[in-house]
Amino acid sequence: MIGRTLGRYRIVERIGEGGMGVVYRAEDPRLEREVAIKVLREDSLRDDELRRRFRLEARTLSRLLHPNIATLFDFDSDAGTDFLVLEYVPGTTLADVLAAGPLPEARARAIAIEVAGALHAAHEQGVVHRDLKPRNIAITPRGQAKVLDFGLAHVVVDPASASLASTAGYEGIAGTLPYMAPEQVQERPVDARTDVHALGLTLFEMVSGRRAFTGEEAASLIYRIVHEPAPLLRSVSPGASRDLEDVIRRCLEKSPAGRFTDAVSLAEALRAGGAAARREVESDSGGEGQRSLVVLPFENRSGDATQDFFADGLTDMLISDLAQIGALRVISRTSAMRFKGGGRTLSEIARELRVQYVVEGSALRAGDRVRITVQLIDAAADRSLWAKSYERDMTDILALQSAVASSVAEEIRVKVTPAEQQRLAPRGPVNPAAHLAFMRGRFLWNRWDEASVREAIRCYEEALAADPAFAPAYAGMADAFTTLGSMRFMSPGEAFSRAKLAAMQGLAIDDSLGELHSSLANVMRQLDWDWEASEREFERAIALNPGFAMGHDRYALLLSLLGRHDEAVVSVMRALELDPLSLIIHTAVGDVMFYARRFEESITNYRWCQEMDPTFRPGNTDLARSLDQVGRHDEALDYFQRGTRAADGSLPPSTGLAIYQWRAGRHDEARMTMAAVTATTASRYVAPFGVASFHAVAGETGLALDWLERAYAQRDGSMTLLRVHPRLDPLRSEPRFRELMRKMRLDG
Repeated sequence: MIGRTLGRYRIVERIGEGGMGVVYRAEDPRLEREVAIKVLREDSLRDDELRRRFRLEARTLSRLLHPNIATLFDFDSDAGTDFLVLEYVPGTTLADVLAAGPLPEARARAIAIEVAGALHAAHEQGVVHRDLKPRNIAITPRGQAKVLDFGLAHVVVDPASASLASTAGYEGIAGTLPYMAPEQVQERPVDARTDVHALGLTLFEMVSGRRAFTGEEAASLIYRIVHEPAPLLRSVSPGASRDLEDVIRRCLEKSPAGRFTDAVSLAEALRAGGAAARREVESDSGGEGQRSLVVLPFENRSGDATQDFFADGLTDMLISDLAQIGALRVISRTSAMRFKGGGRTLSEIARELRVQYVVEGSALRAGDRVRITVQLIDAAADRSLWAKSYERDMTDILALQSAVASSVAEEIRVKVTPAEQQRLAPRGPVNPAAHLAFMRGRFLWNRWDEASVREAIRCYEEALAADPAFAPAYAGMADAFTTLGSMRFMSPGEAFSRAKLAAMQGLAIDDSLGELHSSLANVMRQLDWDWEASEREFERAIALNPGFAMGHDRYALLLSLLGRHDEAVVSVMRALELDPLSLIIHTAVGDVMFYARRFEESITNYRWCQEMDPTFRPGNTDLARSLDQVGRHDEALDYFQRGTRAADGSLPPSTGLAIYQWRAGRHDEARMTMAAVTATTASRYVAPFGVASFHAVAGETGLALDWLERAYAQRDGSMTLLRVHPRLDPLRSEPRFRELMRKMRLDG
């Protein structure tokens, strides 16, 4: 077929094969686009029943218009050959993706939600897929799922079931056996719940990396499908959430009456489960299930407050080591540090953070010697499970950390994979001067003010001067420059370029540091606008360090700007589960909800920040943004002013202030504010995206587009929000705006 022309379509290459059809990539010269051509297999051309079903598929697909279903363009015949002309979906299949291993739960949920949407669209037209499986789900380069092969069911041809196939007929046992529901193999009527069962099996495989039902002989496999319960998800994937296990269990009920009634209900359960992740309490004390713990800030036993950085640094590093264990939920540093200085009982802390175990300890450094004591406590039983003291030279501090982390994991009987064991293995000696400088830098960076972040960079430079191969210092450097750029303390272009250089230098030394991959991914998002490379780096970061809350947080923002909102919500909720008291992650949850146009939910999260710390700037300014979108303009202006008012009570002019003044009907004040902003451009950086946003809100389309084009030329980081920011909605029908979307590769 290669090189042959069917109708006006020139066949380029063979790309797949189904039960009765072969699929080719072809060129449509008239519309200058690639298409997929599906033709009947040569051995099926004389089978009238198969040809009838092929035409039935064409009629079926002609009724299905959905972004997650491959679109039918045409059905035609050429010299006796019937063929379908379909949307060509570049990328790969879910089966090929899973060949490399299971997916993170957030990604699996998101794919399942998109597939459920496609199935619902089909079910509304009275169409049951009957052959849903990973091979029939395409994943585009942008990560979108598209369901393929509606109506093209497989016939079981395994010799062990040949008699069954021959007596069932084509309308009987159509499908692929490992993904079939009991009613299919028993030749009973099928409906939407049959596809729900197949999606449950596919979701099980996405998360666990294995099929729920296996067997070499078709007869034994059929018996298991009909009579044996599917394995519980967490029995084969201990790190999975209880909620997802419950969803899959319901999908795989033997009786259709026990399943979700339709694909919409399944999708809603998956969304609700992601949103409820922060509220889930893991209470298992042994056997299966994800363990959870918090490492409380180590006590500084030196009596010297200047040594606080050392005790905090040990806390950070132990959290980082334990967070690499996928089957263990470890509360991140920000939330743990809120309990520094005592004042709360361990049981109170455990209840607030919803953890089973608490690790507490103390640290003392005397010259080049380190002494620490560590205790592991079962919070529910209020009893010590394990306690130990260590004394080592500073050069052995990494080996000390590894020993503590491994002992904790062993004591609570958490499953550690071979790869995780390798990462936790005792490491070689360190340069004490480099390590101490790095710990000081991390301590300063966590203050999140300009002076401290710049001082942190000097500490990292000091660490690298002492040991040029000390990779963690490059991770610290990358995060510090990213902070300066994000908070406009430095030109974003310069800051992100320096962050990228630091991340690349660190990865050249140690490719196994998840924090470095996350830093690089973040820069690829904000500076390079390379969405595919950024996603690969985020996935690598999360695979190396599944408990790194900031990795999940940053990944969620990438998914948001790409319009993959369901995935973004799941990812950011995982970050919040790991760091439930973090103000900045609560604002990230609010941001994800805001860009998904779920404004009331975003308001809830911003309010939490504002109530926890009324001085926290994003808690006020981001709350203002969502209040404005629901029409509470005066209240929005008030919160924005609270968040931006200077210590002396003055209100610095900004494009944000002008926008809120305009939206509150204070047009003259808004014009005066914008004039003041323009007057400051010679002395400070003013983001052109913000100026464009003001003109868009004010209805000045031409000026808005001029400033957006300037923002693109200057690589303003906020341009990444072009696809999703509500303030730009008045511009979306403009050709110049659509061209910017195309240039940013955000129009897919």
